[in-house]
Amino acid sequence: MIAVGIDVSKSKSTVAILNADGSIRAKPFEIHHNLDELHSLALYIKSTNEQPIILMEPTGHYHYPILKIFQEEHLPVCLINPYLMKKYGDNELRKAKTDKKDALRIAQYALEKAYSLTPYESTEQKYDDLRFLSRQYKQRISTLTVAKVQLQNLLDETMPGITSILSILFC
Repeated sequence: MIAVGIDVSKSKSTVAILNADGSIRAKPFEIHHNLDELHSLALYIKSTNEQPIILMEPTGHYHYPILKIFQEEHLPVCLINPYLMKKYGDNELRKAKTDKKDALRIAQYALEKAYSLTPYESTEQKYDDLRFLSRQYKQRISTLTVAKVQLQNLLDETMPGITSILSILFC
């Protein structure tokens, strides 16, 4: 068994691979989110001829390319809530946070919790799209609310009382 920990970023990720005994099989390295590098990573994992436990945090939509390649290659990928990983790392004395250390921490978590991790099963695309659109909508509403409050504050400073005349804007 090997544990693969992936710290996902915007255009690249850091990968660490540990043996079943916790020793480092591959020092943390970076891969870019392009087909060549992702396919070569999947082939490397398959070439070990050992059962892999692949674990990564779902970070927005940045993890989708990696997840898609692994699913195409029939490799089991587990997603972990970033809050759980943060809590897992809170017990360390040194709080240094780098991508390489995060990838190793994720791989160590995969080894320790292998018995409780469940591989990701994709939902229908329409549900993923709805979830994405819902997040976008909430973000837009939040941005609009902040802009309205800023406008109201600016108007109160420059023209006191104008907001009572323009009450339609601030309902």
